[in-house]
Amino acid sequence: MVEAIKEKARAFTPKQLVGLILAIVCFAVTYNIPGNEVLSHEGITAIGVLFSAVFMWFCGTMSTGVVGLCACLALFVSGTVPEFGKAFSGYTTTTTWFILGVYCMTALMQMSSLGTRITKRFILMAGADSSRLVLAIMAVTGLVSFVMTDTGAVALSLSFVLPLLGIVGAVKGKSNLGKCLLLGVSFAALLGGFATPIGHSLNVLGAGLLTSATGEEINFLKWIAYGVPVSVVSIATAWFCLVKAFPPEPITQEKIDELMENQFKTGKFTAHDYKCLVLVIGLPVLWVLGNWVPIFNSTSVALLGMILMFVPGMNICSWKDFESMASWNLFLFFGGILSIGAAIQSTGAAAYIADLFLNSGIMNIPVLASFIIVGIVLYLLHTVCPISPAWVTILLPPLITYAVTVGVDPFVPTFMLVSIIAGSYLVPLCPAMNMTYDTGWYTFGETAKGGWILSIVFVVFDVLWCYALAVLIGL
Repeated sequence: MVEAIKEKARAFTPKQLVGLILAIVCFAVTYNIPGNEVLSHEGITAIGVLFSAVFMWFCGTMSTGVVGLCACLALFVSGTVPEFGKAFSGYTTTTTWFILGVYCMTALMQMSSLGTRITKRFILMAGADSSRLVLAIMAVTGLVSFVMTDTGAVALSLSFVLPLLGIVGAVKGKSNLGKCLLLGVSFAALLGGFATPIGHSLNVLGAGLLTSATGEEINFLKWIAYGVPVSVVSIATAWFCLVKAFPPEPITQEKIDELMENQFKTGKFTAHDYKCLVLVIGLPVLWVLGNWVPIFNSTSVALLGMILMFVPGMNICSWKDFESMASWNLFLFFGGILSIGAAIQSTGAAAYIADLFLNSGIMNIPVLASFIIVGIVLYLLHTVCPISPAWVTILLPPLITYAVTVGVDPFVPTFMLVSIIAGSYLVPLCPAMNMTYDTGWYTFGETAKGGWILSIVFVVFDVLWCYALAVLIGL
């Protein structure tokens, strides 16, 4: 067993090797390019470090967190950021600690029966109507994704969707109900993930870069004013598109009753469930209060929630359990990417990239038209190259500069960027899509069949809603 693990650890694919070679070449080339009056040598090297990291992330050369550490070390040893503390500054930001603390919401859902009870209620409301059942499961997946990672929401839904398909006798690859449910679960998880600032790691990354660039902190109420309507409209659109593309076969009430009997034996609310419920309700309330009471800022509340899980008398989970749910790799990754972002900002590289963007001709067209063009380009970029965090790091600073230049709240491009590239509904490449694609219930091409209309409606409505709130209403 130990030898098998060691052998797996020693395995190195050609793609990983290509990523490492490209990263080394990119860093070496940019490090040896002299600076000029437009862009300093440090700025060129900082850009080189970023793209070196992108190459390794895209090729899976190492874990994303280790690549983040490598990038910080490269910034320091190359003299791009001469002080060690500043080279690793991303690990001391509130954003990085927020991403760790907010895993308490995932733990609260997984360590209690709350998610199962919510799902049971929605399924009972839908009854034996297969189309309504698809909508109910998509709705509960999207709702759960408001407060936990999209992959966590998918995993939770799969725990009862797959048994349901077995109970009704659905045939893998042929059942339209299976296609609707599996695609619907992934679509809903992605579309629910950006509804609140705690639903997706990209939200936290975008908010952190916004804070670094402008000083603006996460505003919970403002975020949900933008996110919830886009999420609700998009999930409804996704459901309509799926049941039209794959009309689900009917099911009987007996099958629903069998599912309730086998998969949803929740019993009475326990003291443990009540403790989790208090935190699941209380933490968002404190986040909302944080709009007026500074002490309840997003990071403080998230860390408070994490600490309360271990306080004697609460004992919601053990530290070992929490470690298995929290992603330390994600913590390291965020620290690294925020450190790169800070280096690009401090060396003048961000201003250089922003100038290139502003001089591209975008200033000569109406703001709404420019946002629509940017939204479409972002969506297509992420569809063919699903490296969301890298796109956020590269593209958000110039978009913030553009927004400030034309007099639009910089929160608008921040929300647009993280929501539009949260996932693609055309190909199953992002993690939340890949989880259901790997089950074999639908094909690669059927993703686009169910999601192409959704993609158009989603991008257009996202941009129009953001523009209406920011420019027409002034929120």
